[in-house]
Amino acid sequence: MDPSSGQLIVRPVSDFPSRPRLLARGLTRRCAWCGDRKAYFTGWFKRQERCHACGHAYRRGDEAFELGAITANIILTFGSLLLTVLVLVLLTAPDVPVLGVMLAAGAVGLFGPAIFYPVSFTLWQAVDLWMRRPTPAELSGEGDATL
Repeated sequence: MDPSSGQLIVRPVSDFPSRPRLLARGLTRRCAWCGDRKAYFTGWFKRQERCHACGHAYRRGDEAFELGAITANIILTFGSLLLTVLVLVLLTAPDVPVLGVMLAAGAVGLFGPAIFYPVSFTLWQAVDLWMRRPTPAELSGEGDATL
């Protein structure tokens, strides 16, 4: 933030991260651009449009960005459901307690989307940066991509 004008200054990215680093940052709720831990979220469900450290917007000019983040949330939740059922069945076979597995799967299905909410946004930003590499203008801090 520029103290004199009150404008947010977008910090240039001189060393753009590799694809594995992008995904690691996304999965750990960090800004995919700069790696800052508190990038877009001021609380678990309260997010801001731009990273407070580097100033890059998470949407990159894409108005339907939330659709990708919701898809990432669904994939993470369904993956957790599958893993929960698989682990519980393998641990308790051959006498699988069906009610216990159903209750555990229900808890994951109920709370999973809330748990993965912030991760889904940072993960989708990392995937978006992987698929649509930033332009030289974006890297230099001249603004976000426009469609």
